[in-house]
Amino acid sequence: MKITLRSKNKFTKKGGEKKMKYSKIVIALVAAGLALGTYITSHAAEDVRSSKHNLATNPNILATGTTEVCIYCHTPHGGRSDVAGGAAPIWNRSLSTATYTVYTSPNFDAAGTTPGTPKGVSVACLSCHDGTVAFDALINKPGSGGYIGANITNGNVRAGLTFAGAFVDADGSFKEGERPPTGTGAEPFPNLGTNLSNDHPISMEIPATDPQFAQILANIDGAALTAGHISPLYRTAASTLPTDKRDRIRAYPTAGDGKAYIECASCHNPHEATSTRFLRYPSFVGTAEETAIGASTLNADRNAGSLLCLSCHQK
Repeated sequence: MKITLRSKNKFTKKGGEKKMKYSKIVIALVAAGLALGTYITSHAAEDVRSSKHNLATNPNILATGTTEVCIYCHTPHGGRSDVAGGAAPIWNRSLSTATYTVYTSPNFDAAGTTPGTPKGVSVACLSCHDGTVAFDALINKPGSGGYIGANITNGNVRAGLTFAGAFVDADGSFKEGERPPTGTGAEPFPNLGTNLSNDHPISMEIPATDPQFAQILANIDGAALTAGHISPLYRTAASTLPTDKRDRIRAYPTAGDGKAYIECASCHNPHEATSTRFLRYPSFVGTAEETAIGASTLNADRNAGSLLCLSCHQK
């Protein structure tokens, strides 16, 4: 059979087209993979395994009996969905029954809450940090078949794990006292105690009558709060907010009344790995204030120049 030059070219051309299409597909897939890698890398700082909340590696609160990291706060099955209206998802910890001495001043009121009993997402934080609940007071133990039950009926039931370290008391909770032992080099106040009168107010409505908060209240996403979601807090333009929503200071719909409330997680991200104080970023990205401080300084100390405070407070 004789193959003409035209036919040969035709087959060669089609083969070349197939190779070209294949190459384009490969290039597109590689580009997509690189883009995805960039996206993932841009959020790599939120890595609880590398944070002090990883009790499998934290020498001051070192757990034995399991290497699981998330279990001390969350469980994939059987967790509570009603903690802080769902703001603490699939919650796996017993909640404290303590009554707190809360912050008071002429300018702040615990509106929408019972004084001495925070009801927002802060109660999840306090279930470790008030020093009254054991670290392994869990609903669902690590592994299979370890379901204890809803902590609301079982109280401070422990999962049987053991803990060692400078911050651990005999009952498996934070050591008594409101500061870590001297000379440990640890951050202050891991155990807040039940006296919160000298700490930033939590479960407290941002006061609508205080003019220093007029700017952030004007920027509140009321629709989000009404739907049970969070709203970013910022005084300047929305363009100054950190790109990653998880880095943003936020208000919570604590009382379900459509108003904005401050909670522990308004300023702290418990999954943060690069900030030793678990701080979110100030709402001054790309502004003269950020430039004056310097990005590297702000990365090292997210409240450098008090920018975290000044994101809400007009002082």
